[in-house]
Amino acid sequence: MKKRVEYKSWIKNYLLSILFTFVFSVSAAGWNGYILPSFKETRTNITVYVGKTAVLPCSIVNLGTKKVIWKRVDQKHALTIGEFVFTTDERHSVDHSDKGYKWNLVIKDVTKAHAGLYDCQISTKEDLVRRIRLSVTDPPPVEETREKKTIFRPAIHISGPNFTEKGEPIRITCNATGDSMTPEHMDWFHNGLKLQQNIDAGVLITEFRHSETKTLYSVLEIAKSTMKDTGVYICRSSKKDVDSHHVVVLNADSSHDKRGFQDKKTVVKSSHLDNPGNSASSVNRRVHYLMSNCLLLLVTILAHNR
Repeated sequence: MKKRVEYKSWIKNYLLSILFTFVFSVSAAGWNGYILPSFKETRTNITVYVGKTAVLPCSIVNLGTKKVIWKRVDQKHALTIGEFVFTTDERHSVDHSDKGYKWNLVIKDVTKAHAGLYDCQISTKEDLVRRIRLSVTDPPPVEETREKKTIFRPAIHISGPNFTEKGEPIRITCNATGDSMTPEHMDWFHNGLKLQQNIDAGVLITEFRHSETKTLYSVLEIAKSTMKDTGVYICRSSKKDVDSHHVVVLNADSSHDKRGFQDKKTVVKSSHLDNPGNSASSVNRRVHYLMSNCLLLLVTILAHNR
């Protein structure tokens, strides 16, 4: 009799455990036999600046064959269903690149008209919705973002002599200033051909930087110039800023002779104009010439009368 009572008690407990397991599985999976989708915790308040990209997060587990629908609360039609976009605004898209839980709504180049409430819904009979608020504000003033730092505008400047004697050195300097960063390097060209440093040939290129002004200084030096060094020199920074400078190499011998000849003519003209006695002596010579001719004419007439 005692064994029969114990057996009935065991049967009762076994049936209760089966019933409990059934109730638990039904409550977890629902009466339709599937596990309900659920939302993972994500941010529900998003703030972006005008012109930036807004990402409204929505992560879902156990989605199965159901679809994710994005809607604006103040509009009836859906913006997106799954990965398909149903709005004419091409700035909307769905980020499901990882093919996992993420179903983010992406809005590029946002305006204040995009601000408002958005619903991330799941296409089930149950009301499964996660609401997100998007706020769009103007960017801060330029003065605040710069933090009162000096802003340098991109610029480039080349300088050096325009004329030099044959055999004399040529030294040309080029300064390039960057906007946010100092230019990395400088290229030099002569009559369209790129110059390379060649110590044996007497061509030297040196560079140094000034971090505070974001300026790169480059110096081109030719130790002993020749007539072939005449032409246009160009410096080009890594920022693609360009400036040019023209140099003429003079032949020392021919230039000295020409200048000497010009100087002599100048001296003669100058002495002729500046010495007041020259004018008087010229007049005296003319008077003497006329008197001599008159005297000769008079002597000829007297001889003819005799």
